[in-house]
Amino acid sequence: MRVLELVARAARLEEVLDEIISALEALMPGARCSILVVDASGQALTHGAAPSLPATYLRAIDGIRIGPKAGSCGTAAFLGEPVIVSDVRDDDRWTPFRDVAMASGLVACWSSPILDPREDTIGTFAVYHDVPHHPTARERRLVERVTALASVALEHGRLMGELTETAELFRRFFDDNPAGAALLGLDIRFERVNSAFARMSGCPAATMVGAPLHTVLPVAAPVEKRIRNVLNGSHEAVITELLTVHAADGTRRPVEVTFSLVRGRDNLPAHVALDVVDLTAQRAAQAARAARDQADLARRIAEEHSRAKSALLSAVSHEVRTPLQAIKGFSELLSTLDLSGDQRREALARINVAADHLLSVVTDVLDVSRAEAGVLTVGREPVNVAEVAGSVVDLLAAEATARRVTIDSHIEATVTVLCDRGRLRQVLLNIVGNAIRHGRRAGLVQIRADRSAHTVRITVTDDGPGIAAEQLPQMFTPFARAETASDVDGYGLGLMLSSGLVAAMGGEITVDNADGGGAVFTVVLPGGTTSVTECSR
Repeated sequence: MRVLELVARAARLEEVLDEIISALEALMPGARCSILVVDASGQALTHGAAPSLPATYLRAIDGIRIGPKAGSCGTAAFLGEPVIVSDVRDDDRWTPFRDVAMASGLVACWSSPILDPREDTIGTFAVYHDVPHHPTARERRLVERVTALASVALEHGRLMGELTETAELFRRFFDDNPAGAALLGLDIRFERVNSAFARMSGCPAATMVGAPLHTVLPVAAPVEKRIRNVLNGSHEAVITELLTVHAADGTRRPVEVTFSLVRGRDNLPAHVALDVVDLTAQRAAQAARAARDQADLARRIAEEHSRAKSALLSAVSHEVRTPLQAIKGFSELLSTLDLSGDQRREALARINVAADHLLSVVTDVLDVSRAEAGVLTVGREPVNVAEVAGSVVDLLAAEATARRVTIDSHIEATVTVLCDRGRLRQVLLNIVGNAIRHGRRAGLVQIRADRSAHTVRITVTDDGPGIAAEQLPQMFTPFARAETASDVDGYGLGLMLSSGLVAAMGGEITVDNADGGGAVFTVVLPGGTTSVTECSR
């Protein structure tokens, strides 16, 4: 009973083992006993308890290696069964320890393995005599009982050691954790709070214990409902972000809060663990990184625009110089040569063509500048898409014929959009003209329009080589011009201007590569209503 009392009140393991040995020695006059414990490696035995044995002998056998010839104890641990040596003087298993045993007055040794509940050897119980001795039936029964008690004591000691270690680990992890941590009861009230959480909330830990969760953290009803789901086992954890208010100085800080279930006996919910991570530094770092990225992006865009503007100005200057040279040349002819009437009329016609081209370039440049500034003026009226597309096909017929390109325009006569008629024609002239010039010679250009509830989608598709994927995002970028494999001249304002015009009319223009090859431009505009007659090409 004394042994069980010591185990129940979690006495030191050595005290419990000493009591077991003392009880047995009182029942077996002339016997001296010891308990050795298997070490963490499982390969050796270390001292557990032996109040009656000489210190010199205990030092000699402490750390004995388990094996087939390691005295009574080392051999019993090796075999997993009792080893009885009536006289150590003539037993070869005692050769390594015979001298020290004889010097200590130990002649007979009987050792039994101590097994845990899993039937693994965790130690040995040895009974020594100072004369040759063989155990009686009564002695065997006594040793069996005390060995069982020793097994309980060792297992209890192991569990208590693990519990102590676990408690210390929890204390270190909980109390010394730089992140906020707390334990909540099943009533969602604080049971334990670490110092980091106290600093974060601005409330002393002692005042928070027993307080409801919502008095410290601004937990909304939906989040508290999810915490209840954790408690009933339907969720293992809940992660949410909150904006906390420091109780002392009123400062606010974003935090990430994790509520997780802690199970107790019988695997039933016992607590809710609360982990709080301050996101202030992380958010500041993210904001700083985003600002750096934004500044870097702005710098690259500015550099790209600067280079593109230089290239564009060079192209536009070429477009302006050519008609100016024509105007100057034919003006000199008119002023220096005596031309016939037909020659004079032809020279004036060339001057008019050059002047019209020059005016077109200047107008496009001005429109692009207005579009980029967001001040491009457009009208808004119901416009029949088929009619505008038909006029565009007519205007580009000569160019299409020169490249032997077929234009297939088939649009229902009832399809209308709300836009500026002239500007829509200008957009389609640019897009269809590009499709003719950059598509395949002797190819096909298709113009289609699809109507939805509130918008009309106009698509222009060619069967040329398409556009490189890395160039697609640049097609409508102000002052940027995508390189193509075509040898067609141009100053690169058409698509920029088209994008601005469509945006000014409340629509959107996009470009992509068609599944079968070639480019497809899509213009989406608000739908309109009007009465028209069928017009199809």
